[in-house]
Amino acid sequence: MRKFLLINPSTGIYDRADRCQAPIEKEGIEMVRPPMDLAYLAAMVEKAGQKAIIRDYPAEGRIMADFRKELKKFKPEFLVLSVTTPTLKADLESCTVAKKINPKIITIAKGAHFYEFDQEVLANFKDLDVAIRGESEEPLLEIAQGKKFEEIKGLSFRKGKQIMRNKERPFLANLDDLPLPARHLLNKELYRFPDTNLPYALILTGRGCPGSCVFCLVGKVSGKKLRMRSVESVLKEIEVCLNDYNLKTFFFRADTFTWKKEWVIEFCQALIKRKLKIRWGTNSRVDTVDEEMISLMKQVGCDIIGFGVESGSEKILKKMKKGTTLTQARQAVRLCQKYGVKTLLFFILGMPWEDKRTIKETINFAKELPGTFYTFSLAYPFPGTELAKMVEKNNLLAKDSLDGFDYARPAVRTFFLTNRDLIFYRKKALREVCFRPSYVFRVLSQVKSAREFKNYLFAGLKKTKEWVT
Repeated sequence: MRKFLLINPSTGIYDRADRCQAPIEKEGIEMVRPPMDLAYLAAMVEKAGQKAIIRDYPAEGRIMADFRKELKKFKPEFLVLSVTTPTLKADLESCTVAKKINPKIITIAKGAHFYEFDQEVLANFKDLDVAIRGESEEPLLEIAQGKKFEEIKGLSFRKGKQIMRNKERPFLANLDDLPLPARHLLNKELYRFPDTNLPYALILTGRGCPGSCVFCLVGKVSGKKLRMRSVESVLKEIEVCLNDYNLKTFFFRADTFTWKKEWVIEFCQALIKRKLKIRWGTNSRVDTVDEEMISLMKQVGCDIIGFGVESGSEKILKKMKKGTTLTQARQAVRLCQKYGVKTLLFFILGMPWEDKRTIKETINFAKELPGTFYTFSLAYPFPGTELAKMVEKNNLLAKDSLDGFDYARPAVRTFFLTNRDLIFYRKKALREVCFRPSYVFRVLSQVKSAREFKNYLFAGLKKTKEWVT
């Protein structure tokens, strides 16, 4: 039996889903996500009859020394790590450490960065043996089954002094074919909803998005075709979480959970039929919800929805190809307010056409919307996006590498604003929107317990230092 060590490297707490790669501490809500990508990969390893363990070093508060001890104790033949573009160099240091302890270990990395720069990374990081391009579950299953690297679609790998690049692997046609993630290998106590501080389960419900946002990786990493799991498959996983792990709080993750109204209605009605009492949240687009959907979602326990509002400027929305309007954003947020569903509103500052006027429009629009939480991120040109091509064409990149930059540390400037300007305006937006007395009163008025009040208070105090300085 071969052993696989699957890790989030000890390089910071990030949302390491390929489409996002966000530093959690810079978000409006600091919610540490369980590494379901690794849990799915571990399930594939176990399906092949091999041994897997998962280590989420940042969430566990562990460091490189702990990783070294794990390598010596577990003695894995394979190291699998989830990497992000902002932390790429630091993440891949784990491969070097592993090779020093066991030169024969096979090091494997997955992440959106490899869609574009797999060969470049393999050329520059000699201790990385294999890069998985695309959805990683099937390639790792075949590796665990002992299939030769040359025969596995979606792999780039080192063969002697050559770097080989196999054919592309098509997206999974049916997500129901995936085994349930290896949740037994995760420490559920590490992953908690920020308001109640209760452990929660993250469940993948779908992949793919028909949208065309220039900044988004979804089209690259999940495709533009919407692929939803069957309602029955999702319900099965919910019941496993309830019965085997006593998890009653959920986050349902899809590239756009509400895109297909018929699926959402069927899902909610199934929850009612099975009398499943859960509390949950999800993500959405402002143009994919209506009153029937929101009222039914609330009825079956939906407590919060994240919306990518992105901008308060119609001009910027059109140029970023968001495909939504300010009117739709107003309607979506007010519908949620009407039915008592909290909202987390995402905004992006620093698109190439951004100037002082459009930033002011965004700040004013955010104040107008009765959101519960707000996140202001700086535009980040992930490789493979249309934004990355624009940035390169117009020489807007701050440095030659994206390493070390993220949603709070700008990798790009705009046609009108410097990197330093963008840092200033991001903090200005957070201060003006989140420190309004009317906003603070509105949020605290929704608090339902002393525990929630305490959690809100500590979260607010923590953010104050970042936003005010």
